Amino acid sequence: MRGPPALEDRDAHGVVDLVEAVSGTASVGEYARVTMAGLYDLINCIDVSYNEMVPSEGRIEWSVLPDQGDKLSEFAPVFEKLMRQNPLVRHFEDTGDTRAMMWSDFVSLDELEKTPLYQEMFRPLGVASQMAVTLPTPPGIIVGFAVNSDPRGFDDRDRAILNALRPHLAHAYRAIQLRDALAALKEGGWTGALADQDGIIESVTENASALEAEAGIELSTGEPLPDEFRRPFRSGIVAYDPTEPAILSRSTRLSDEAGGVAGWYFPGPIGPHVVLVQSQVDTAERRLVDAGLTPRQIEVAIQLSEGGTNAAIAARLGVAEGTLRKHLERIYRALDVTDRASAIARIRGW
Repeated sequence: MRGPPALEDRDAHGVVDLVEAVSGTASVGEYARVTMAGLYDLINCIDVSYNEMVPSEGRIEWSVLPDQGDKLSEFAPVFEKLMRQNPLVRHFEDTGDTRAMMWSDFVSLDELEKTPLYQEMFRPLGVASQMAVTLPTPPGIIVGFAVNSDPRGFDDRDRAILNALRPHLAHAYRAIQLRDALAALKEGGWTGALADQDGIIESVTENASALEAEAGIELSTGEPLPDEFRRPFRSGIVAYDPTEPAILSRSTRLSDEAGGVAGWYFPGPIGPHVVLVQSQVDTAERRLVDAGLTPRQIEVAIQLSEGGTNAAIAARLGVAEGTLRKHLERIYRALDVTDRASAIARIRGW
């Protein structure tokens, strides 16, 4: 069976240049603009678009290069209403596939021309062929890039370029999202970092210097995670099955300074992987001891306060969900609460 075509040297260099450019972007908007410009240079097409859509709700946000002016607002209502007539939208929504796919993989142009979507949108735009690649997203959400062409369409070389870029585009997109999320962790004694498969730190939140000053825990870009944390991190990342939901790890004690410091990691399907470090972790434990909880109940309560479903917490603790529910019932009674949100608030000291 013949494998995918190899890229010519010129195309390979173009892919590498685009990967380097995308990896330096700092926001989703910049990421989309840089990627669209690179794809427009690499692939002969009418235009390139970046799309975020929820087909079940008929919602889409998009941007196009070259700039389409008022055409975006003109055709947005048409596409929002009829987007599921696009065979690529149906395929990506139904399967979660992220590979580069073309209209011609599913229907002929004659078949597509009979649809209202083609008649009302793609025909006026002069589009006779489309190819798209998507990024890993939650079910029901499609995020990706599409290239449109005239009747000349696309060939195996064009598809090979998109597929070569696919994992790198996904990695850069995830890194930007995680940096945005980690920036919100600076309050409450949390420090966030992104680390690669080997435990080398790619980026950290701005308050990492305060953590080093308070507890002697150094998190620096380009440096490995602290030794006592890097070992369980690497073992956990290697053991993680990317087809399974990612769950927060059990905590690793890093220091007794700053009211106690602990670290956790959260694996990603393609990396980078999230690392969370919190100081003042002993404050909650002392409060729970005063409430009369046993050491095991305290461990469960702390895990509860860190978030996640019962299944996720049970997996972190290595217990059955039924056992976890019994622990939670006793914790609720000891804290004099009746619901999960109130218990978490008491544990965190709110």
